[in-house]
Formats: sequence, structure tokens, C-alpha cells
Amino acid sequence: VIVLRISVSSAGAGSAKKNIDKETGGLGFDQIKERTADQWRKELSVVRVEDTNKERKKIFYTALYHSLLLPWIISDVDGRYKGADGLIHTASGKNEYGQFSPWDTFRSLHPLLCLLFPERQQDMVLSMLDIYHQTGHLPIESMTGNHAIPVIVDSWMKGIRGFDSTVAFTAMKRSLAKAPFLQPDMEVYHRLGYIPFTYPESVTRTVEYAYDDWALGQFAGQVLHRVKEKTLWEERSFHYRNLFHPDELLLLPRDGEHFKLQPGTTGYKEGDKWVYSFFVPQHVKDLINLMGGEKAFVSRLDSALTSQAIVFDNETVFHIPYLFNYAGRPDRTQYWVRWVMDNRFAATPGGLPGNDDLGSLSSWFVLSAMGIYPVCPGKPFYAIGSPLFSSVTLNLRNGKKMVVRARNAGAKNIYVKSWRFNKKEYPDYCLPHAWMEEGGILTMEMSDKPGEAGMVKSSEGQPDFRIGNFSLSKKEVAPHELFWIRYSIQNRGSTGTKIVKVLSNGREAAHKNCLVAAGVTKVDSIACRLYPYGVVQLNIEGKTMEVEVRKLRNEGNSLAVDGLVVRPLLLQGEGQRLSFNVQNIGGEVHTFHLPVKVNEVVVRTDTLLLEPGEKKSVSREIAVEGKGMQMMSVSEAWQRYKVYSGPEESLLLDLLPAMDSVVQDGSGFGNAGRIVRSEGAAVPFLFGKEGYIEIPNSLSLDSMGETLTMMAWVYPIKKGEDLVDLFTKGDNNVLQVVDNKSLSFFAGGWGRGDCTVDLPANWWGNWHHIAGVCTGRALDLYIDGEQRGHTQVASGVNLSGANKWTLGRNEEFPGKRIFNGYMDRVKLFGAPLTGEEIRVIVDRETGERKGM
Repeated sequence: VIVLRISVSSAGAGSAKKNIDKETGGLGFDQIKERTADQWRKELSVVRVEDTNKERKKIFYTALYHSLLLPWIISDVDGRYKGADGLIHTASGKNEYGQFSPWDTFRSLHPLLCLLFPERQQDMVLSMLDIYHQTGHLPIESMTGNHAIPVIVDSWMKGIRGFDSTVAFTAMKRSLAKAPFLQPDMEVYHRLGYIPFTYPESVTRTVEYAYDDWALGQFAGQVLHRVKEKTLWEERSFHYRNLFHPDELLLLPRDGEHFKLQPGTTGYKEGDKWVYSFFVPQHVKDLINLMGGEKAFVSRLDSALTSQAIVFDNETVFHIPYLFNYAGRPDRTQYWVRWVMDNRFAATPGGLPGNDDLGSLSSWFVLSAMGIYPVCPGKPFYAIGSPLFSSVTLNLRNGKKMVVRARNAGAKNIYVKSWRFNKKEYPDYCLPHAWMEEGGILTMEMSDKPGEAGMVKSSEGQPDFRIGNFSLSKKEVAPHELFWIRYSIQNRGSTGTKIVKVLSNGREAAHKNCLVAAGVTKVDSIACRLYPYGVVQLNIEGKTMEVEVRKLRNEGNSLAVDGLVVRPLLLQGEGQRLSFNVQNIGGEVHTFHLPVKVNEVVVRTDTLLLEPGEKKSVSREIAVEGKGMQMMSVSEAWQRYKVYSGPEESLLLDLLPAMDSVVQDGSGFGNAGRIVRSEGAAVPFLFGKEGYIEIPNSLSLDSMGETLTMMAWVYPIKKGEDLVDLFTKGDNNVLQVVDNKSLSFFAGGWGRGDCTVDLPANWWGNWHHIAGVCTGRALDLYIDGEQRGHTQVASGVNLSGANKWTLGRNEEFPGKRIFNGYMDRVKLFGAPLTGEEIRVIVDRETGERKGM
């Protein structure tokens, strides 16, 4: 019989020993167990939920428990505990060690602690300031931003005052304003007002620095009453505008006058252009103005959530469902908040929609289930959402009680018809923290139908556009002929975007997004095309104009075809799926006979009846015969595709020795690589600080399934950073060296898992063949033809993406992850190769290399 005494402590082995060792002041196992259970019951009773739905109560209290694991509400017998800041806290408030992680926790966990456990929140602020005293900086982390700042500001604004405000301001300002900076991109952010995409995560870092600037400005103005400094930081808090692209109505990576219009995940941290275009919590009303006003904002955001362009699975989207409140549509906030709670959380082992990250997802649920959420930490207010329970009582630390009642609560009654605080009804959907802190009764009348429209109050105004001075570049045009409508647009209100629409006989013919700063008048124009013959009435902002569409003697072919998409790879026996767009660019109704060809042989003819100017999207299934490279064409549009029978025939990329600045592709798809800033010899290519290769985007490289095989010969010359990328498609499909000790492979994003193995002892200064295989549900890694690792993943995933395939670098991290050495015979297959097939290739190419 082996008897084990086991003790766990987040604070260290010494504390764990003391917990169960009576000789050193511990209580022993049984006493510790009883003490811990009693303490958890006491701490969880800070919230009392009354509801008949036991499943929801189980989710709620599990979420509350998870929210309190870091910081450990239950301390060790010696009074030490690990906080959500990653620090080990003692009774003195002085930290001992730990990694700070505010990016994960500033949005929901710290605000929850401010409300329910202010003493723990104060401990963490004191620890941050202690780090400042020791190092000269507030702690930062491996993620982005300086979010110790909004954590401190939010704490003060919510009545946590156990620290010196002047010292706190000096510490926060030191992180943002005074060189040398801990973040290498802070200097360029100061100089340009944004971070260019030549730096990693440029959009994410710009918008998060702007938010931190705002938080510091709030502290300067409201706490220390330094008006000039508040104004300075307030101006900087609008720097996200420098990345706004009016045509796209999104925040995009920028360098000078150039924007990346299809950036994929380049420029973003754990997100994309949809997620981070909505991260402006400090100026939501301004964001709404930029995106074309309330109606356009609501429509676009609703569509992004419905189509899952924005998915609720990470901290970056916590605030997004609540943004409808600011655009006068609290019913859409209520709908989406309830949808997320009902569909993305469950009382099961997989009941969270993502990584909880120190209780972040759980604390979002706790707050949202109570019917409130802090959209912008640093503003002591909560947005009203959709309460989940009939009654929630908060037993606050100051002895007060706050009761949230949802009258007529039920599964279908998700809408807040009206709400009252202490019997007084309020029109806007914003609740001050001070009211919560003082206690009282918040009553929400629930219904299965939306209530009257309301919104969160904002000090930011609306744009006031005046449009005039209209003129036409032409008054007579042929069908589809381009002409312009010129006008002037004046904005007497706040900066914003006016979506100017041109109506042709009552239907939209063209539109343009015009960004106009406050107090500015600009001259602009809209490009327009018309189709039906005759005189057309145009209406633009109430102004009517006439244009005559005339028939030419010989208009030629009036059918336009574009956007042809086919499956790049087909296993022999599979049918081809194709889609394309057609438009009648003539001035009269026409019946078109449209042939679809494979290798110039007509395999199908479609008959289409189209009105003048009418556009249609067409999808078809086509039987395919033969093997090898094929060409599908519809009118003048064409695409290559390949039919294969074995995995080795599924070659999508086969880079040949470089000629001048181009690396040719032997796969048949013509995916030639481009040498960027070559250092010298091109055969084989030498990679390093100034040399790498990128392959331009193409249908065959961007539209992939759930499987692939990546391989290359590499000759590492010298060690690099903690991560060195060899062969990558953004941070989605990657072969990389980690800490100069191991080779790692992942596909479909690093969050799915990776396959990582030790580097061979002779890695440096020798040629090695590496290969990563994704079978959909497994990852395999080979070195020199031998399988070195195997990892199972939860499920298959679409390996497609908008990032470029890159050798010796990663498009998402410019200037970093640099490979120093040679690379040769790079190949990409759409199918997963077996170990035997990889060994055959290695043996064949080894012989070829010896014969060179």
C-alpha cells in the first residue's frame, strides 16, 4: 500500500508543502479540504441566482468559479495566491514573479473583479505598480497593447483608490510616452500616427495603442485635471482613423498611400479585418459615423455576425454584440447576446466557445447573464444586454445589495421592453457603475418582441452633410459606357462617411463612400454605367438629372463573364464544380447561348435570358475525363485545374532554380515565386535578413481542402530567433524551427495543435529534407524521409487562406522569424503523401543532388 499526500498551490512548492504539513503551520489534508470547500461556498455566494432553469444556473456558477481561479480567491495557508495578472501575491501586496496577461483579462475579468471582488483587484493594481518601481515600466506581455493602463484606469474610475494617483499616472505615461520603449513599434506609432504593415500585427497594435492612449487621457483629465495632457491623449485616441479605408469601410493594413485590400490575417493578432475594424470601444459613435451612419453600421454588423464573418470565440469579439446599442438598435444587442449565451455555452466539458484564457470567456458570460457588460473599461458604465435569469442578487463587498430582476423572463422573452432603476425608468441603454455600487433594484421588463428604440448616450455628435454643385461628364452614353457625376460635399458636423447613392429610375445604379472630416468641403465624383436605351432619370440626394442611353451601330458581344472559380485539384472520377458571373452589358433584353469548354471542347451550353445590365451568378457541375492539367473556359474567362490519381500527382507548387528575380513553378499551375531583396546567388537561393521568396496569390494556392503536404530541402547556416519560419502561408500553414531546438508543423492555424520534434544533431551546416503532412485530422512530420512525429487534432479544417505562401519568412510577421541558410526543391501537394511516398522523393532527389 502506497499512501500519497498531495497538495496543489499556484504560488509554489513551498506553499503547497505548508498547506498539508502541520509541522510548518499547515492544516492537514482533511482540514484543508473542508476549509477550501467552505471558502468556495462563501465566495461563490457573492451572487445568488433565482431561476427554474437548473442547466443555466450550472453554466453560470461554473463560469463564476472559472472566473475566480485566477486570481485564486482561496489563498494558501501562508496567505499567498496567484492573481489574474499572473503574479504571486502576498499579504504585503508585493509580487514575487509571474507573467502579466492583461490582453486576456482587461475586457471582462478585471471589470468583474472591480464589481464583485474590489479588494483582489486592488491587490493586482498594487502589484503592477510594484513592478513599475522595480523595473521602471508597467508590465507588458507577449500579446499586444499596454493594457495595464485601462486596468488601472478602470479600477480608479470604479472607486478602487488604494494607490497613489500621481504615481499611477507617471507609471502609465512612462509606458506610452517616453523612450526607450518596451515595444519596438511604439516610436513609429508616435511618428506616423499608425503602424505600417512593414511591422507585424500593424492594425491590431494601432487600434489597441489608440485605446490605451484614450484611457491615459481619461485619467489625466478626470483624476488629475490636467486639461492639456487630456487633450493630447484624446487626439491620439483617434489614430485608428489613419487605417480607415472608405471604399471598404474597414480598418486595413497600410504603408504610406498603399492599403492591403485582401490582407487575410496579415496585420492582425488573433483576428482579421472584420474583428479589428470594430475594436474602437472608446469612440463607438465615431466608428459608426465612419462606417456610414447608424443604419449602414447595423446592417453590416448584423450581416457579419449572421454569415459568421465574425465568430464569437475569442476575447477580441466580446464587446461586438453590444455595439448595436450605440446605433439605436438595442434589440439587435439583446438578440445576439442571448444567441451567444444560448448557443455557445453549455454545461459540458466542451461548453466554452474557445480558450477561457484566465477566465475571460467565463467572466463575459457572468456579466452578460446578469444583463450588463462593460464595453469600454475605463468608462464606469455598463451596456444593457439581455438578462438570463428571473433574479440575480449581488452581495457587494461594501455591504450593499444589488438586485437585477427580469420580469417575464423566459426562453423566448429575450428583449428588454423597458428598464427601471429603483422604480425610475430610463430611456438609454447605459447603467452607471456608481448605481451598481450603491445597490438597489434594476428591473427589466422582458418580452418576445423588441421594445422601443434607444441607445447609449454619447458626447460625440453626428456628421451634417450638405451635397450640391452637381454636374455630368456626359449627357449621352452608350450602354455600359463609363461616365461621372461630379458634386461637392460639405460636412458641418463630426467626421464621418456619407454613402452617396445614385438611383436610376428608382433603383440603385452606383454608390460611393465619401469620408469627410469635420468642417471640410470636398469635391468628389461617382463613376456610373447605364444600360436600357432611352432617357434615364437619375436621382442623387434629391437632385434629378437626365442621361440618354443611345444605341451604337455595332455594339458587338454584349455579354461579360468574370469571376470564374473552379476546383484546382480533382481526384480522378470526381466532377468539377465551377461558378462565374455573367452580365448583359447591352441596352436591351437578350437571350445568350453560353458555351462551357474543357480544353477548347464544348461540354455544355447554357441559355440565359438577361435584362439590360442584369447580373447573375451561375454555378454548374461538370463531368471530367482524363488526367493531368486541364483548362476550363467560359467565354473569355479561364482557369487551370489538375486531375490526379495518386497523391504525388496532386502537385500545386514545384519551385525550380531561380532565373533573375523569378522562381519558376514546375507544377503546371504557373505559380512563379518572386525573389524579394535577394542577397546574391539564386541557385540554390540564399535566405537571410534581406532575402526571401513569396509566391503571389492564386486560386490553386489559396483554395484548398482539408489536406496538404509541404516539403523542402533546407541548409541552415546559423541560429535565429525563438521562432524561425521556413515555409509558411501566414500563420495558418507553417513549417518552422522553435528555439533552435525543434522543428514544428501545423496546418489550419496554430490553435488546432502542432506536431513538434527535436532537431537532428547534425541540423546546422547540412542539407536536410523536411515534410509536413496534414491528413485533416492528423499532422505528421518527417525529417530526411523518416517520420519523427504524429499529432491527432480534433477535426478537419479548411486550409484555404488569403495570405501568400512565403519561403524563409512569414507574411504576418515582417522583419521577424528570419531563416538564415539555403533552401531548394520546395513542393506543395494538395493530397497527404504517405511515408513511403515521401521516402521515394527523398531518395530520388538525394541522387539528383549528388549528380549536380
